[in-house]
Amino acid sequence: MARPTTGKHTSATTRLILGCVLLLVLALGADLLWASSSRFYSSLSISNNWSAGDSPSTTIILPQQQRPPSPPHKAKGKTVKDKNQGVTPERVLSATFADLPAPELKWEKMADAPVPRLDGAAIQIKNLLYVFAGYGTIDYVHSHVDIYNFTDNTWGGRFDMPKEMAHSHLGMATDGRYIYVVTGQYGPQCRGPTARTFVLDTETKKWQDMPPLPVPRYMQMLNYA
Repeated sequence: MARPTTGKHTSATTRLILGCVLLLVLALGADLLWASSSRFYSSLSISNNWSAGDSPSTTIILPQQQRPPSPPHKAKGKTVKDKNQGVTPERVLSATFADLPAPELKWEKMADAPVPRLDGAAIQIKNLLYVFAGYGTIDYVHSHVDIYNFTDNTWGGRFDMPKEMAHSHLGMATDGRYIYVVTGQYGPQCRGPTARTFVLDTETKKWQDMPPLPVPRYMQMLNYA
């Protein structure tokens, strides 16, 4: 009489399924490890490329500075002098944390302005710099224009502004002759803005009203094109 084989068949099927599941888990694990290593080397390569860049140097060396000389020390009864005495070693900074290279700028002293100013406005036409209004103190604002001449390093040609014109935070632009003054803050003590606008003819030193802005504004950024 033949014995039933159902139990053996079920056990073999179970082992086959478990084996397939184990192989699938191993394959997924290997895939995850491969993907992680690829991302790591990719980010490392990008980091190296970014650090190197196309610039000729990725480091900035600060110049040597003089330091007070140190007293000589003795070695085996003899006095030994330090070869680097009085010189501070160079420091190397990573370009990541250093400022970008820039040309060295040289400053020259100009003639002192006729009055101190805060939050005034200025604009240049050829060799002349027109300086407008501004705070003298929190309780006092200037209502005139001073002119600086770059050629002879002098101030002169002072003239008044319109009484209705703002005294600070002015928007300003020029076409080479006319200076357009738009709104700004009127009066001292940080008062509110005005909508009034004016134009100055720099050849005649005469002012004219322009249409006011729809709403008052502080310090407009203007550009004549």
